[in-house]
Amino acid sequence: MRDGIREGILSAVTELELLVRPIREKDEYELGQIRALLEGDGMRVVDLDRTIARLAAEVRADSRLDLADAAIVATALATRCDAIVGNDARCAERVRYVPYVFLDALVQGRE
Repeated sequence: MRDGIREGILSAVTELELLVRPIREKDEYELGQIRALLEGDGMRVVDLDRTIARLAAEVRADSRLDLADAAIVATALATRCDAIVGNDARCAERVRYVPYVFLDALVQGRE
């Protein structure tokens, strides 16, 4: 991403999820690391607008994903992402609309 070949796209919901723990624990170092990632070259945070909200409602109705995961999937669909990268086993099992790269499986070599 830093070399400009690919762009990382994050839902504003993902930003919210990433920030909760370091804010709660007052971990300034981790907060700085997350902010640097979110504001870094090749990264774009996409706001949750009405189009994405409506798409998320359709995803949620069809897949029974929780609200946050449905919003993340809807953001991926709306921005035409190649894949979602995450570490949520339940989400990985339920997402059918966009390829889901499950990090634990990738690290363990069982994509």
